Amino acid sequence: MNLNHINQIDKIDFISYFENIFEESKFITEIVETKRPFKNKNHMISNFLMIFDDLEQEIKINIIKKHPDLADKVRMNKGLSRLSEDEQSRSGLKDCTEDEFHMFQKLNYNFKEKFNIPFILAVRNKNKNEIIEDFKNRLNNSDVEKEIEISINQVREIAKLRLEEIINE
Repeated sequence: MNLNHINQIDKIDFISYFENIFEESKFITEIVETKRPFKNKNHMISNFLMIFDDLEQEIKINIIKKHPDLADKVRMNKGLSRLSEDEQSRSGLKDCTEDEFHMFQKLNYNFKEKFNIPFILAVRNKNKNEIIEDFKNRLNNSDVEKEIEISINQVREIAKLRLEEIINE
């Protein structure tokens, strides 16, 4: 989407289009909308990231918890945001075998049990095997606070990648 167009569309369209940059966190988009007009692509991306960075830790954790499980077959068939569906599809997660879906289900369950948050990874530009390797490596982490920080950074990276793809100058 062209930056000039982004700066000119009405508030409702802006919010509708960008509401899932941070998964199910429309309130961030509502704040960013008030910062228009944006000087350039980086200015717009910086506004989204600064709003997220300034949130209290508990709110960031709640945003992490809104992210879907990776390779959740039921949600992949119905229920993912358009952006999440596209990202998981491109990384090959939509094409998992039944055994791979079961493995992801087990990994997701174990991760949530251990850290009380879903596994978050910016899957864009990663393939299924890289995702599985990252998943297993992070499950070996024993520091919950460190894992929360990693997850927050991954949420940030997902938002940045989404915006970089959507916005053109």
